[in-house]
Amino acid sequence: MNNYLEIIVFALVLSADSFSAAIALGLRKHNWRDSLKFALTSGGIEALVAFIGAIGGAGVLAQFDFIDHWISFFILLAVAVHMMMEAIAELKSEEDSEEPKLFHSYIKILLVSFATSLDAFAIGITLGISGKNVIPYVFAIGLCAFLSTVVGMAIAQKAFAKLGAWLSFVGSFVLILLAIKFLSDGLS
Repeated sequence: MNNYLEIIVFALVLSADSFSAAIALGLRKHNWRDSLKFALTSGGIEALVAFIGAIGGAGVLAQFDFIDHWISFFILLAVAVHMMMEAIAELKSEEDSEEPKLFHSYIKILLVSFATSLDAFAIGITLGISGKNVIPYVFAIGLCAFLSTVVGMAIAQKAFAKLGAWLSFVGSFVLILLAIKFLSDGLS
């Protein structure tokens, strides 16, 4: 029983960043296929990165520990700035066009999913070193990231219906806050 609780706690903690990123990116008009694509990518990358960490061990952590927070920071900051520029352009052209802006590119989804999953790498390393069976952890981490992304996208979609492009600014600030969080955690 205690082991199951540990697995759930690890998975829920790691899925918080996926949830925040889903709200940030989900503030743009999207459909269920976009939500599914983002959730599968987020959950898949989170699980994959945790698994790679588990099999990579402490040697890999030593190679990237000094820079992982900077990688997350700059990826999320770049995506946030790009979202702000898109929101400004959308607000300027709002009266000219009635076509809704398409959901984010798959490259952006990959970048955000990767940036929010770097902490799963460290957890994976910890699990690998501990000698625990990593499969239930990896499965739970991926599943929770998937589910939290779906929920975050659904919440964001309800908000988008009311406020539109203005929420892209909010989403970009959420990503900036995530970037700052990753950087401050890594520097402390």
